[in-house]
Amino acid sequence: MSVRLIIVLVSVIGIAGCSNNPRLGTAMTLVKNEQVYNPQATEENKGVIPEGSGERSQASIKGYNKGSSKDISISGFQL
Repeated sequence: MSVRLIIVLVSVIGIAGCSNNPRLGTAMTLVKNEQVYNPQATEENKGVIPEGSGERSQASIKGYNKGSSKDISISGFQL
């Protein structure tokens, strides 16, 4: 009886060992593909990028980093 049980257990373990591994990362790949409407958008829109030296952006960043004055009222709120 024990020899038969051992043969069955070895057979079950052998069959389980030959099974395919689960596809890990499939769900993440599907979610990423569904979120990207046009994967080639970067390549297709290279001509749309505006030219310039970034002076306006730099001025905006300086103004942002300086902070605002305390006398500003925004929509009824006092700072």
